[in-house]
Amino acid sequence: MANDVAGRHYRALYAMLLRLYPRRFHDRFGEEMAQTFHDLCRERRNANRGLFGLVLWVFFETSVGAIKENTTHMTQPSKTILRVALVALGLLMVPVIASRVVDGWNWPPRAFVLVYVLFFGTGMAYALIARKMNSWAYKAGVGIALVTGFGLGWSNMVHVADSGNPANLIYYSVLVVGLIGALLTRLQPRGLAFTLFAMAALLALIAVLLPSGAPPDLARNMAIGHGISVVLLIASGLLFRRASLMG
Repeated sequence: MANDVAGRHYRALYAMLLRLYPRRFHDRFGEEMAQTFHDLCRERRNANRGLFGLVLWVFFETSVGAIKENTTHMTQPSKTILRVALVALGLLMVPVIASRVVDGWNWPPRAFVLVYVLFFGTGMAYALIARKMNSWAYKAGVGIALVTGFGLGWSNMVHVADSGNPANLIYYSVLVVGLIGALLTRLQPRGLAFTLFAMAALLALIAVLLPSGAPPDLARNMAIGHGISVVLLIASGLLFRRASLMG
């Protein structure tokens, strides 16, 4: 009896899932797919086997198929948004899983939403900016700059939250310089090269002049992180410079 009730619920959910397919595809194959699912559930029930494993696999396979079918009918911008959204969702699984297995990782739900927005925003920025140039150096420069900016902004946000020291907000001035530089140079590689060099110099200056007030071990780790960020910003600037010479 329990299997019968579960089977009815699963079939209703599967019928809803089939609605994710394009209408033309659903009208042509939806009834046949629903009948096949019903037959599979009935075979499992007759064999006194659980339905959950079968349902999980069929739902996953059907969801992937719906995404593929919808993608083939999408415009290029829509495909880009979908790809970025899925990649961002995949990256979000890292902190989600970590919150389950790492002691003391107690993010509130809004933190996961914020992280997803940051992942999605960074991915869309790369997709929109990198397509302006076919140069590999330009694309690599954009990627390194965005990843470094994301890491700098995120780590500083966490540090400010933990330390309660608002003086550390000055690190965001590095990101502001990058944003202003990108707007003023209209994303041209030569101008972006100077922008990234300016960001690296500003970050190095702040790291040297602003006392962290952190314990020695944490201060050392912060210094290493700042050094890596400076090197990455310089590397991005050099890639943009190479792209300007190639263009």
